[in-house]
Amino acid sequence: MMFFKSWRSQSTLEQQLQTHLPMLERIVASYEAIPAIQQELMQEVVLAIWSSFDKFKGDSAMKTYFARIAHNRCISHVDKAVKNLAEQELSEHVCQSAFIDEQLSEQQKYQQLLAQIRQLPTMQKQVISLFLEGFSYQQIADVCGLTTSNVGVMLNRIKQQLSQFFTEESS
Repeated sequence: MMFFKSWRSQSTLEQQLQTHLPMLERIVASYEAIPAIQQELMQEVVLAIWSSFDKFKGDSAMKTYFARIAHNRCISHVDKAVKNLAEQELSEHVCQSAFIDEQLSEQQKYQQLLAQIRQLPTMQKQVISLFLEGFSYQQIADVCGLTTSNVGVMLNRIKQQLSQFFTEESS
C-alpha cells in the first residue's frame, strides 16, 4: 500500500509541476538573468519541491506552496551570489592594494636610486644615466670620450656601489 501511495503522489507531483512550470520559470527568471544559471536554478527549485512534496499538508494551494519554495531557493541563490561577489570584490581590492603598495615601493626605490646617482661624480653619473637609457657600451664610450673597456669597468663599479647601498637599506 505504501508503494501505491508514493507512486500516486509522484504522479500528482508531476501533474502539478507541469501545471505550474511556467510560473516557476518566471519566478526563476525574475531572480537570475543568465539563461544557463536559470536552468541550474530551475533544477534546484524542482528538486526542492520534489524533496519536500511529502511534507505538503494542504494548508495552502499547491501553486502557493510551489511559489514559496521557488522564491526561497531563488533568494538563497541571490544571497550566495551577492556573498561571492562581495568576496571577489574584497579579493580584488586586496590585490589592488597590494599592487598599489608594490607600485609605491617601486617608486620609492626608483627615487632612492636617483638620489644615489645624483651623488656620483659627473662622469660616473653620465655613464650610468646613459646605460639606464639603454645605450650600448660603445655608444656610451662615444658620448663620454672613453674606451668601451673603461665604460665596462666604470659600470661594474657603479653597480656594485649602488647594490651595496640598497643591500644596506634593506637590512
